[in-house]
Amino acid sequence: MVHSGTCRIILLVAAIAWVLGLGLHVDPASAQEYKFTGAASCGASNCHGSTKPKADYPKLDESRVWFQKERHAKAYETLTNEKLKSGVRPSKIAQTLKIAKAETSERCLNCHAVDVKPQLRGPKFDVTEGVHCDACHGPAEKWLEPHAEKGWTHEQSVKLGMYDTKNLLLRAEKCVSCHLAIDQDLVSAGHPDLLAFELDTFSALMPPHWRDKGAWFATAAWTTGGAISLREAMKQVAMRASSNAPLPRLEEAWTKARGTAVVFRHALGLAAPDAQKALDQDLATLTESMGKGGADRAKIAATANQVAKAMSQVAARMAARQFDKASTLSLMQAIAGDADTVSATGVRGAEQAAMALDRLYSAYAKSPGEKPDKAVQGSLDKLFAGVDDPKQFNAKQFAADLKALRTSIK
Repeated sequence: MVHSGTCRIILLVAAIAWVLGLGLHVDPASAQEYKFTGAASCGASNCHGSTKPKADYPKLDESRVWFQKERHAKAYETLTNEKLKSGVRPSKIAQTLKIAKAETSERCLNCHAVDVKPQLRGPKFDVTEGVHCDACHGPAEKWLEPHAEKGWTHEQSVKLGMYDTKNLLLRAEKCVSCHLAIDQDLVSAGHPDLLAFELDTFSALMPPHWRDKGAWFATAAWTTGGAISLREAMKQVAMRASSNAPLPRLEEAWTKARGTAVVFRHALGLAAPDAQKALDQDLATLTESMGKGGADRAKIAATANQVAKAMSQVAARMAARQFDKASTLSLMQAIAGDADTVSATGVRGAEQAAMALDRLYSAYAKSPGEKPDKAVQGSLDKLFAGVDDPKQFNAKQFAADLKALRTSIK
């Protein structure tokens, strides 16, 4: 079960993501040019649209629940909604970007819908359905019917075009393709920058329609997702530096990358000390360069790209690593024990620390011989309360709360 504090971080993110919706990038090339069949092909009452779900997964109500409860399903609608609670108007963003209509532009549909070439759209495909089954699971033309047959395996579906979301590396790649890929022109035009992302947290807050196996899956998801997230965050820093983006846009990208790095580096300390040392050196270089007003854009871009390249290699190592109770406890103690450094990076590092500790402790508390501890849960609540409002973030208080959590973790 997701800790109550995690809901606060999601509300924080939702304030950003829900402004215009949040989708998932689709790469038709990786799908071998099979057709995307649309959500309607999955939503029949005898498929994944049942009103009488089974007790175990797949429950066969996944499509129905998705459209009832998941914000991704509303992603396309936000492109035509001029009365969003945030006050942001899609038409104004489109006008600034010289786009005729947001709802017909590839630039917007890329993340607000399943945007594939017309020849790859099946008879039931409807782009207005937003982000649905096809976005995460890929084109179902070849596996749609056989995957319901007795004895059919996930691996067989993958061979016929299904996107392998069971693979943590691929799952993370899919998510960050939109969550950490907002270019500076969009942000300058009024699109919110998507600042906070953590793979296991965001997965846990989606309507559950799958079961990840393994007692320490959350630890693997956090470490693998962290490497991919840091890679993409650094790519964004490099892109904005090399494209001479306005300084505020570069600083936003940097604070996001730094916040992710200062927490994720502890996973490197456990699994890849050599990579941690290199990351620390690169962070020092970037911190110095950004402290000088980001004047040396070439140096910033080169260093950020260097980190991104290293994280691609680290991600594969993390995905292949086996985690256990001891390593999960060690990660929690290391993150919480670095309270002053994490807090000094500001609210972005604090957000990452809160999400990491929440998901790691969730796995730890469910392990044999353990149970949820009220003191730890209370400390987690305080951490999330501390990042509720970024404008009110108090680094000194957050550090104190992080230290209190460290003493309560046994």
